[in-house]
Amino acid sequence: MTVDEFERLRQYLHDAAGLVFDASRRDSLAYAVGERLPQTQCETVGAYLDLVASPAGAAERQSLLDEVTIPETYFFRNPPQIRALRNHVLPALVKQATASGSKRIVVWSAGCSTGDEPYTIAMLLREVLPVMDGWDVRIIATDLSQRALAAAKRGRYGRRSLQLAEAERVNRFFEESDGDYVVKEEVRRLVEFRHHNLVTDPAPFLPGEVDLVLCRNVTIYFDRETTRELMGRFHRVLVDTGYLFLGHAETLWRVTDAFRLVSIGDSFVYQRDDSALPTKPSVITSSAHASAISDAAADRKQTRDKLHGVLGALGKLSRRHGEEPATVEVVVPTARTSTDRLAALPRLVAPPLADSAQPTVPGAAPVLGAMGQGQYREAIRLADAALVAEPLNGQVHYLRGMALTNLGRDRDALVSLRKAVYLDSQAGFAHFLLASTLERIGESRAAARSYLAAAQALGSRPADAQAEELGGRNIFELVQLCRRLAGELADKGAS
Repeated sequence: MTVDEFERLRQYLHDAAGLVFDASRRDSLAYAVGERLPQTQCETVGAYLDLVASPAGAAERQSLLDEVTIPETYFFRNPPQIRALRNHVLPALVKQATASGSKRIVVWSAGCSTGDEPYTIAMLLREVLPVMDGWDVRIIATDLSQRALAAAKRGRYGRRSLQLAEAERVNRFFEESDGDYVVKEEVRRLVEFRHHNLVTDPAPFLPGEVDLVLCRNVTIYFDRETTRELMGRFHRVLVDTGYLFLGHAETLWRVTDAFRLVSIGDSFVYQRDDSALPTKPSVITSSAHASAISDAAADRKQTRDKLHGVLGALGKLSRRHGEEPATVEVVVPTARTSTDRLAALPRLVAPPLADSAQPTVPGAAPVLGAMGQGQYREAIRLADAALVAEPLNGQVHYLRGMALTNLGRDRDALVSLRKAVYLDSQAGFAHFLLASTLERIGESRAAARSYLAAAQALGSRPADAQAEELGGRNIFELVQLCRRLAGELADKGAS
């Protein structure tokens, strides 16, 4: 595939489906086109692209989209969000529908892939609402890929798709058949699958008709303007106070203020609440909503700026006292990651606090002090205390995640790091640390997305910028590394 052909294909995929592919995905796109050439009798890539763009190429356009949108999903994915759905959101929807007398709940699973997500929601609703007589419960599941929708309608899955499902749920909602697991009819009847393009097709709902939208790990393939337009459509179809779930690496920061950020346990979700504009983030405990904490716009700006300001100030203080920054070594087990990649990954740096002049930054400064001394357990304790008072402090979540990775507690660190990037999509080092953590536990595709997010966030800085976190090294080096790793892992995950 020539450079011009790649650019032509990339532009087509953006116009047709909002998909954005950078240069790191050139090889994987070339492979996808190569898979389609024998099926179309086209002898060259140019001829194939002519076919796709022609009026006669409708069927092949769909086949191409099926080829480049490789599904990656499984049941009960993202346990913190599943807990939030099971323990708060779905019970709240049932309570509201009961109080209004409508007994009606409408859910939109947008970008449903092979059906794991909408079936999961149906299973959770069966748990929350065991008796559905007299209820109108609809889960509309849509996707761009006809191939994925065909698999979803079959409702037949291998063991890998159930890796996060508890045995009790497997026994209740699936039937075994020739080594596979088939979704039971009581779950199937709640879900309707439809072919739908989120970018070019109108929303399949009337305004204010939907109680809950799930669009997880979809907008990571879109640019900001496409995401902004999509969020506008979600906002229109949601009822006031309706919920929006995005993926752990997705955020509405700098996209829209039409939703309120809500913390539920270990997860963050968005909620339409026009009466609360400008939005205020809030925290939901297991019993009730807490009071709004602070203005969301100011909080997001602080989340973006505080950490870099603190680290810069601490670095200057350290140099003033003739001290060298202390290296915080992120533990990377060699058994899980290639030797070449391990050698390439830089170590993050946290400058120690100067004894005589501690900056007065709420929450983060004591945690940084403990980190600089290598006291990771103490850093976690201090972070936990800080987050009780300020649960939406992204920089503290990031530092807590860093401390946990240094103790080798990767899976525990994921919760903190996902919160950090959720609260601040421009926290490049948090994205980088999340990516390397995901890679170590074998989540190649998720790691690829986070490496790419790190490259995008860090790449917005001046090319010659220096970073305290890298011991004064040039950020451009890390940006290039992240892009390369994103491409390698994306290809690995697709193979």
